[in-house]
Amino acid sequence: MKQLVLVFLSAALNVGSPAPAFRVTDLAGKQFTSEQLKGSLTVLDVWATWCEPCIDDIPMFNRLHTKYAGAGIKVIGIAVQSGSAADIKAHVAKLGIRYPVLVGNDRIVGKYVDVGFPITYLISPDGKIAKKYIGVLPDKQTEKEMDLEREIDRFMRDKR
Repeated sequence: MKQLVLVFLSAALNVGSPAPAFRVTDLAGKQFTSEQLKGSLTVLDVWATWCEPCIDDIPMFNRLHTKYAGAGIKVIGIAVQSGSAADIKAHVAKLGIRYPVLVGNDRIVGKYVDVGFPITYLISPDGKIAKKYIGVLPDKQTEKEMDLEREIDRFMRDKR
């Protein structure tokens, strides 16, 4: 009997550390780099199309995107271990994702994933990790969303 074991090894990204640089493509094949996030507060969700807890988070990210897009806050998803851009695009449509989704790769997993999925980062405009969320329990989703909103609102107040 063959057994598949997935092990994620990465340098732990901690609050205050710089977010690792990356270069990926969007669903249309256009290049996207982490430099494009500089100057904006960004909610960066690293997820997989087959990950149920990741899918459960999508409505929250849609709400955050809708609520804060006009304020220049970015919500970005990076789909990893999920097939081609076409495969991911089909899932994005089926799941009703309204925020930008990028096509991740093994380098993204190596740089951003400590244990598994989902993993979400709040990245400050200067490119540092401001907050990190590893996984989510079903009864904690509201708490995660409220915490993200609190952090975003605090940033917006401090920016004035």
